[in-house]
Amino acid sequence: MEPKECKMTGQKNTHKRLMRVGQMLKLFLEKERVTTATLSREFHTTARTIQRDLAFLKQCGFPVTEAGPGVYKLDKDIFRNFELFDENELSLIVALKCAVSQLGQPIRKAADEVFNRLYQATGNQPVYIHVDESVPLDTRLMNRLLKAIRNRRRLSFHYVSNKNSHPATVDPYRIVHYDGFWYLVAKEDGTGIVKRYALDKLKDLKMLPESFPAVPANLDELLRRSANIWFTEERNLEVLIEVNPKAADYFKRRKIFPTQEIKETRPDGSLIVSLKVGHFGEVRETLKMWLPNVRILEPERLRKDLFTELQKWLSWQNL
Repeated sequence: MEPKECKMTGQKNTHKRLMRVGQMLKLFLEKERVTTATLSREFHTTARTIQRDLAFLKQCGFPVTEAGPGVYKLDKDIFRNFELFDENELSLIVALKCAVSQLGQPIRKAADEVFNRLYQATGNQPVYIHVDESVPLDTRLMNRLLKAIRNRRRLSFHYVSNKNSHPATVDPYRIVHYDGFWYLVAKEDGTGIVKRYALDKLKDLKMLPESFPAVPANLDELLRRSANIWFTEERNLEVLIEVNPKAADYFKRRKIFPTQEIKETRPDGSLIVSLKVGHFGEVRETLKMWLPNVRILEPERLRKDLFTELQKWLSWQNL
């Protein structure tokens, strides 16, 4: 038995319904279960209208099922790739599926195959890119942060670090991923400083009614030029290193640090390389990764700090 066609009449009513069901889908993706009472309050409409919208979603091919009296859920297994879509994009997907359902079985079958590819995003691809395992990501938290960023709404939360917790109010700018960790880049209220906050340390997140101005124009370029989360606007510190011939080719083929500049190529094949940083912590881990093939020439302070750290590590190994 073929599914019923989803029908919409009247341009104004059609647009209103599509926007509403797009927002409903967003709620289903963010929550485990949703009640008709909640939906009625959220969209300022009657329970009967909500029931018609839910039936409409089912007719368009969305697996909304009743989990109890007046309680509904969405089978998210095939929709996990949709969690970062906004309400407008979800409304468009609903409209496309609705339109396709009215074009007959052959077209509907072909469209279902296209949608299945979009849903599943199968890994059977000719190119494999290895991404290191990240700290588990709370998709509900991510969606709330994305909504605040898109709508330019301020946030408040408690930031838990080393068993201590402190409140913060921020203007959220970007979500970034560095070295297996997810961070919120935001301007702290009071100080005006742009800071990074690890997402797994955010507690009691609340979206505030106040809005904030546009994101700084240079922020994306600043993030693009950063090697890790130790980003700063000014890079007025220089680290000068010597790279031995064994590793020199790697430094020639690609930059191991965004501000890398080869100052000199010596006859023996070694290199003198300059790295401009805003904070020595920005480059510390990168240099440790290249030991023993690099030697810090300047500054002496950084060289001594790394030497002391290595001595502690050797002592810990009982060597």
